Amino acid sequence: MAGRPVRIVVIGAGIVGRVCALRLRQTGADVTLLDSGEHTPASWGNAGHIAAEYVTPFADARILPGVPRTLFPRGPIVLDWRHPVMLGTWFARYLYACRPSQFRAASVVLRDLMARALPEWQDLAAELGRPDLLDTTGTYKLWERPGPGMAACLRGDYGSVVTQAVPDAERARFASQLSVPVAGAVHFQGTAQMRDLRQVLDTVMECFVRAGGQVMRGRARSIAHQGGRPTVWTDDGPLEADQVLVACGIGSAAVLRRQKLRVPLMAERGYHLEWDHGGRWTLPNIVFENRNVVVTRFGARLRATSIAEFTRADAPLQPRRWEWLERHVSELGLPVASPFSRWAGSRPSLPDYMPALGPVPDAPGVFAAYGHQHLGLTLAAVTARILTAQMVTPAQAGEVSPAALRPGRFGG
Repeated sequence: MAGRPVRIVVIGAGIVGRVCALRLRQTGADVTLLDSGEHTPASWGNAGHIAAEYVTPFADARILPGVPRTLFPRGPIVLDWRHPVMLGTWFARYLYACRPSQFRAASVVLRDLMARALPEWQDLAAELGRPDLLDTTGTYKLWERPGPGMAACLRGDYGSVVTQAVPDAERARFASQLSVPVAGAVHFQGTAQMRDLRQVLDTVMECFVRAGGQVMRGRARSIAHQGGRPTVWTDDGPLEADQVLVACGIGSAAVLRRQKLRVPLMAERGYHLEWDHGGRWTLPNIVFENRNVVVTRFGARLRATSIAEFTRADAPLQPRRWEWLERHVSELGLPVASPFSRWAGSRPSLPDYMPALGPVPDAPGVFAAYGHQHLGLTLAAVTARILTAQMVTPAQAGEVSPAALRPGRFGG
């Protein structure tokens, strides 16, 4: 490697892969981003929320008693019982991760990541010359019925994010654009929203290419080692590298199958509807707590997102999920000035709801950045910072993955 830049292949062109590729290229490395051509990755279809308030993982025993109430069709959780062994194995690991000791250890790590998430995005947006892409107004949670939920929310610990009850005048503004009562609302200050997810993805890619990065269209099939260095095998043949970063979401398990690494990723599928609001919606990003539905404004468009469908990535899409969302859109009285467009995508979820970041064991030069589940957009910029430090400047970086993030934590 002496006398030439480090050759790095980044597998996956979702938001995590793109930001990692850009940061690695900024160090002077020779970076190739392998793009499978999927134009609507999970990072494109979400609510656009920088969710810095999620400082504890979803593998939390405290939420288990409420799960039956949120099962579809009453709620957004769907279990695909056509695959009982897959579900049983994954949820057994999930329950193991809910143990108090593991939950506490993971929470310490996640809290640190979340404290860095928004500042890293603000730095990146400024570097891209597009600080306007970030709306730092914050997000809101809204309750339609009186109950203990709002008080419990205000008592919660959200790290650097501050909560505040929404005053009556602002609640009245919310109610004026809805067909449901607004019993209470909480403002989360210190979170943010992307104003245009497609522009975020495109801007990062454009900056990567301008910086000298290379984009190659193709699908990675596996990684092999030749002469002690990794080679990515694609549909079009081998792609040699000094280092490889696997950041292809739900596809990461298949790419790493030769490494004999357990990668228990679940395709936690989400669904969204999007439509024109006709200029009749001026409210910020809102989580409707009684419905488990998030409504986000992207310019002239509104998007309603929900559903956590635990299934296989190649399972058929279920139109009933979109119909469920359409019913909520109607009941909320959201302004609809165009037909709905429909989208669904698979969040890559590990049983402990923590990402896998860092070197892959027994695979020299191979690194992981997958398993971000609902937090891929939120954690993309801080993930890139961590992986860049580990891959390019490990001696000076101090970025060592704790046990809660190590790719080998599920065994080989």
